[in-house]
Amino acid sequence: MVDIPVKKYRVRRAKKWLQRNLIPFVVRANKVSSKWRKPDRVDWPPASLEGMPGLDRYEYSWLSQNGEDGVIRHLFDNIGYESRWFVEFGFGVVQCNCLRLMMHEDFSGLLMDGSGENVDFFNDAARKFGLDRVKAVQTFITRSNLQELISANDVPREIDFLSLDVDGNDYWFWEELECVSPRVACIEYNAGIGPDLSLTVPYADDFERYERHPGGFFHGASLTALESLGRRKGYYLIGCDMTGTNAFFLRDDVRIDGVPALTPREAFRPHANWLGRRISESQQLEIMLAMPYQEV
Repeated sequence: MVDIPVKKYRVRRAKKWLQRNLIPFVVRANKVSSKWRKPDRVDWPPASLEGMPGLDRYEYSWLSQNGEDGVIRHLFDNIGYESRWFVEFGFGVVQCNCLRLMMHEDFSGLLMDGSGENVDFFNDAARKFGLDRVKAVQTFITRSNLQELISANDVPREIDFLSLDVDGNDYWFWEELECVSPRVACIEYNAGIGPDLSLTVPYADDFERYERHPGGFFHGASLTALESLGRRKGYYLIGCDMTGTNAFFLRDDVRIDGVPALTPREAFRPHANWLGRRISESQQLEIMLAMPYQEV
């Protein structure tokens, strides 16, 4: 059996606890605001990615984590904006897929997360920057409250962008979501499962990734599971980021020349972080198959 390192996550949690209890909120909030002031990239697409295939050519991170800012920018450069609305489930206050849209593209939107601290930091920074058409809501999302939460915050049905990254029930929330119809969707997938199996964690209202497995390996859904669900919902897969974290989908009525629908195997990228920790793709799959994933 593969030895799964967990120390990194325990240290990270301990560090966050110390920060919350030792550093005043206003000091940490000012650090958030200073990061939001970071200048966006102007030399784009990045010269360093010249000749890269597909979406890779456009990746960069302003305040996203895995190159999503550049991919999202590229997609909307081609399809244009309509509603200028987004919904994002699960976000980091300085690593968020929709920050560029709200700050540089005049988007309105709703962010939801289970961390009250994340939400407080976001809303504090949004006030400082005059972003009065975006807000973050602290909530623990379930299938039964998902639609009501969105509708209660006056989100229109037609939105431009959806970002879904909750480290657990991602498949089930996207399946449930009918009150909005995004033109572009970015969904986190579990690359450790590989490109062929259609698996997800079983649904649970109280799912929490690191409580279920201290190494974080039991989470989310495979790319094949999400691609199949997307087709049923009227979306086609166009690619994944280079780190093997996010899959990008377009609604069936949204087309870009030279951006075809891809199969999961064509789009799949392995998990760069786990590979960097010397856990091979075959070892990752061995770990996943030992866990109680559900076939869908």
